[in-house]
Amino acid sequence: MVDRPRIVTEARPLTWCVSTVMLAIFLYGMVRYPDAPIRECIGGFCGKTGLFHSADDYRDFNTWQTTLVVTWLIGMPILWLLQRNKTKGTK
Repeated sequence: MVDRPRIVTEARPLTWCVSTVMLAIFLYGMVRYPDAPIRECIGGFCGKTGLFHSADDYRDFNTWQTTLVVTWLIGMPILWLLQRNKTKGTK
């Protein structure tokens, strides 16, 4: 049996955790805001289906959208680095 470097064995749970957080945030928005994007329109806020939303929904949507972008901008390089170290360790 080949002995794997320590970084490779520790990367697996961390990869799983980062991926799970990224997916959970994405799925939360897909379920919570099915008619996204919510934007300002005449008389308030509406989604792409024309359904009206409150100012709180609009603020919550923008918070989720910002969280999603920041999480993915941080998570993708972390996943890339974890996978990069994994492939280097198996050569």
